[in-house]
Order: sequence, then structure tokens, then C-alpha cells
Amino acid sequence: MTLAGHERKVNSIAYSADGIFLASGSDDGTVRVWDMRTGEEIMSPLQADEGGVLSVSFAPNGQRIASAVRNTVKIWNISTGRAALSPLLGHTDCVRSVVFSPDGALIASASQDTLVRLWSSETSSEVSVLKGHTDWVQAVAFAPNGRLLASASKDNTVRLWSLAGESIGAPLTSIQDQLISLAFSSDGHRLAAGSYGTFEACVWDLRIPDVAPATIKSYSHVYSLAFSPDGSKLASGGYATIRLWDPCSGCELSGSALVGHSDWVNSVTFSPDGISLASGSDDCSIRIWEVASGHKSDLLPQRMHSGQVFSVAVSPNGSFIVSGSGDRSVRVWDVSSGEAKFQPLLGHRSLVYRVAISSNARLIASASADNTIRLWDLETGEAVGEPLIGHSGSVRAVGFSPDGRWLVSGSFDTTVRVWDVLTGKPAASDVLHCPHSVWVVLFSPDGRILAAGDSDGGFHCWLFGTDQLTRAAFSIGTTTVLSIAFSPDSTRIVVGAMDPCAHVWDIDNGSLLLELEGHSDVVRSVVFSPEGRYIVSASNDKTVRIWNALNGDCAAILHGHGDLAQSVAFTPDGRSIVSSGTDKTIRIWNVEQALSPPSPVRHDPLSRFHPVTIDDEGWLVGSSGELLLWLPPANRGCIQLPPCSMIIGPYRISFLDKNLANELPWGDRWTACWSDSAESH
Repeated sequence: MTLAGHERKVNSIAYSADGIFLASGSDDGTVRVWDMRTGEEIMSPLQADEGGVLSVSFAPNGQRIASAVRNTVKIWNISTGRAALSPLLGHTDCVRSVVFSPDGALIASASQDTLVRLWSSETSSEVSVLKGHTDWVQAVAFAPNGRLLASASKDNTVRLWSLAGESIGAPLTSIQDQLISLAFSSDGHRLAAGSYGTFEACVWDLRIPDVAPATIKSYSHVYSLAFSPDGSKLASGGYATIRLWDPCSGCELSGSALVGHSDWVNSVTFSPDGISLASGSDDCSIRIWEVASGHKSDLLPQRMHSGQVFSVAVSPNGSFIVSGSGDRSVRVWDVSSGEAKFQPLLGHRSLVYRVAISSNARLIASASADNTIRLWDLETGEAVGEPLIGHSGSVRAVGFSPDGRWLVSGSFDTTVRVWDVLTGKPAASDVLHCPHSVWVVLFSPDGRILAAGDSDGGFHCWLFGTDQLTRAAFSIGTTTVLSIAFSPDSTRIVVGAMDPCAHVWDIDNGSLLLELEGHSDVVRSVVFSPEGRYIVSASNDKTVRIWNALNGDCAAILHGHGDLAQSVAFTPDGRSIVSSGTDKTIRIWNVEQALSPPSPVRHDPLSRFHPVTIDDEGWLVGSSGELLLWLPPANRGCIQLPPCSMIIGPYRISFLDKNLANELPWGDRWTACWSDSAESH
């Protein structure tokens, strides 16, 4: 299940010892307590502090919760919802982690002031101060026997302490980067720590400290770690995904990825019986997963990206859609079935911002925040050659020349580079420079012009193969240019930027032809239809709009994305529009249906309310403002409304099988659902 209630990111979660309750701490300044039998909150939120709650811990008796709030630890009585003790004062900087000892007598706190402090849970007095770290202490954990304490720090070390405050042995230093997460196995034999920069976790066997630890090579920062109660699994939380590992070998368990969050996973914890795993995320939600058997069938299948979909592209023959995501993968989808053609194409070490397909439909190019571009074979899904390396900043944009011979890339390092596709080497021409970070690049359809847009509202057009500008840079002010598209005849260019308007310019004389106004938020992506009659835009307001390219009139508004619409593309025949968004879905829209006046479909309950939209609170709203149906947050991006013809995503919500419409009661016939017999309700 999904627990929704926090208004800002969830930083920490903790089970009670009996597994009945779950506590959560959030940046919204509250501690919430959930009944795991129902998923409901058992009391009003505990108002901890406006500054946010970074860590929570249940006392072993389940009656108290410790929370880290700024430079203070607060203790709550869950029976009364009030403070159980006076605040624990002593740290001089933010407390990052707090935990009760196994017997409940002590509370340990770790702080950015480089110190770990031990407190009496009965009197709130300070017991000892543990000194030794030289930078922020990010995590602290008691061994299950209660006689040992571990701390992980930004100084790249893990230290072990006695409860008297004495350091035990030399610091553990196997990871050469700041450590941000820590966990003991239930038998106390193993200790795991996760890092921020190296995407690694180490698992030490404390019985044989001289032996090198098992190393886990993760795919992102290891923000959180938790051992299963039987010690057979180690869960890690990273970007939008939880993964399960063998703590002895460091190998990922087959088919174990838990996919559903849309942002960083800050905390993971197993239920005491090991049947379920809870996770808290920057997406403001808490999710509960079934993991007891370890079989793939018990986990949410990876049918879709686990992160927002930044970019989509359609193959020249219209058969495939390629997508790039914040989960660091590239995927290829069959347009007719919506099924994945391959397993995810993996290799990038960070977000995939943009994908492109060559004109001969043989290659995919992907641009990433890891400063590289990769090429993939569209037929086999295999990587082609080594990554293209040359940029010194995130690569935000990539595009093929019309003949497929050249590849252009743009980066936050303010440069535009051209690559020879055949050799994978930079072209002979000089690197092109922009005054600011480059967000978008592309070739004109005739291959004559190379265009780039930057973070200060400028877009620049060079004659390809030279460093000669066709004219002075175009400008739309000081806002970031997010998307550029050429008209099919290469005479006009449409620009989407960090504002709610799309702008159409004449390439030759530099005059502004049209301003497409109607979106209520940032326009993230724009594209011309293949014949040049329409322009389509995708926006942060969750809509896709179709515009008349000649007069700028809005021809249609496409509702359905549950979150920001990030990217848009036309199929080559112009009959369909493909869009993607932060709701982790890809949608295919029927253009003819979108542009046609609504025609009621017999026996379709929604036809009388056409067009149906989704408001910010999750209500399906009819054409006259009727509230038709409320959807939970997790479902809002998965509802298929006309003219959307397909959703590629975790699942799809349908309203009514029209073949059964004559048999099922709906609308004014809803009373036919009722019977006096309880068995037939």
C-alpha cells in the first residue's frame, strides 16, 4: 500500500517492535504514526518543527518516538501525542540521525557538529559525548546486543564505540567518499554502510575485521540501508528504486528491484517479521512492499521507468518509441502493443536527459548527466562502441543530422560538440561555444543549420560545418530555452522556454511570428507536425496542446498526465502524438480524434461529460465542472481518457468494457446495483 499524508519529502521511517505501527518524519515538520493493519494514521500529526524532521526512532516498548529536529532531539508519547521528556539539548548543529538502544535505556544522536551524543531516555540527561569524527556524522546505529554503537560520517569513515564513549579499533575506511547510511544485521555480525558519491555500499563481517568487506556496486547514492530480520537480504534506497542484495557476496538478488517511487528513497526498513519493507521518499509518500518470498512475482514488475521520463523519440518508420529517464535507463517500446522491445539499456551512471534516433533507424543516442553520450543499436539493444567523452558538464541535449552521419550534443559546460557517428570521434570542426549552459541542440531538416538554446534565453543558429552564425542570436529574455523545433521546410523555428508561452520565429529575418499563449506553466517541449500544419507543446501544467501553426490558435488541449508533461513527439505519419512526463508514463494520442468535435458514444458513461479533465486534487471533472471520480495520487497518471489511445506505464485504468455496457448499470441506473440480499450486493 501507499501511505499519503505528508506534504513534503519523507526523510525517515521506523517500525515499532511489534510491527503494528510505523513512524515517519518529514520536511513538512511533522511526525506521523500509521497503523500498518489499516494504513490509517492513529492520531493527528505530531507538530515537531517547521524546519523538518530528519530522523525518527521507535522505543522498544512502542510507547515513545524520538525525532531529530534541527539541533535538538524531541521525545514523544504516542498515547498522548505530547512531549514525553524535555528536549535533548547539546548539539550545536543539525541532528542527522537518532536511535533508541535495544533496551530503550539510551538514545544516540549524530550531528553535523561532528559529535555523537548518548542520552538517558528516562531523564533526558547527557550520558557521554563521542569525539573522533572530523566532519558531519550522518548516521548512527546500535548493535542488536546493545553493547556497541556505530557511526558513519562525511569524513569517509565508520567508527565503532563502546557505550562508555570509547573508540573501538581503527576507523573503517573502505569507501573513499562521504558515508550517509548505516545498518547492523540482526545477529550483529555484519555492518553495512552506504556512500553518497561512489554509488557503493560496504558490508563488514565484524567477526573477521581484517578481511576486506563485501562491496555493493549500486546505481545511485545509497541514501538508506536495512537488513532483513533473517540477515539474508540487504535493502538499499536510491533514486526512485529500492534494490535487494546478498550481503555476503554484494550481488543484487535477481529481479529484486522495487519500483514505484518517483524520487529519492531516503529511508528503508523491514517489518520485524520480515514480510514487508517500508520506504520513505522525496516524492512525499511512504510505500509498503511484500518481500518475504524473494520471488520476482511478489515484487512490482519493472514494466515502466522507475523515474520521470525526460525525453521520447519516435523511429522514422513509426514502429518504436525510445525513452530516456531519470532512472538512468533508455528503453525501446513497440508502438502497436506498448510492450518493451528489450530489457532496459543500462550504462549511464546518472540521469538520461535526452534521446534521439538516426534517420536510418539503426542507432539511438542518449545524453546524460554523467557528462557522456552513448550510442545503442536499435535492432539489438546493444551498446555501440565506447561512450562519447569530451564534455565537462551534464549533457542535456543530443540530435542526429538528417543524413545520420553526424551527432550533435550540448552541455552545461556551455559547448556544442559535433561527433562523427562512424568513428565515434569529434568532428574536425571546432567546438562551438554559447555564452551560457546549453539545454537543447538540433539540426534543421535540410541539414544546413545547427541550432542551440541556452540558459539565458538565447538560441543560436550556425551554418553547419562552420562557426559562422546565420545571424545574431535570437533572444526570448533571460529565461532558459528548454526546447527548439524547426518547421519541415526549415524556415521557421518554435521555442519552448521557462515560461508559459511558445514562440515562433522566422529563421531568415529573425522576426517573431507568433506567441502561443494558453499554458499556465512552463513549456518544456515543442514540435512541428510532419507536414508543418500544427505545433504541439508539452507543459508543466500537465497538458499537451495542439496549435494551428499559421495563426497560433489553440486547436486542442490533451489532458491526462498525472504530473508535468516533459517531452512530446509526432509519429512520422502525423496521425499520433507521443508524450511523456514525470508521472513515469508515455502516452499516445490520436490527432484526428483530438481535433474532431466530441461525438457521444452510445453506452459510454463518460461521453456525456466530454471533455473530462483531472484537477490538481485528483478529481475527474466533467465539461460543466461535475466531480465524477476521485483518484489517489498513485493512480492519476494511469487513467486513459480520449483522445489518448495508449498508455505505456505501470498500469492503466479503464472505466467500462463497452461490450458489457448493455448489461452493466451506470448513470441513472445505479440503483440496479443494490439488492436486499447481502450476498448479492
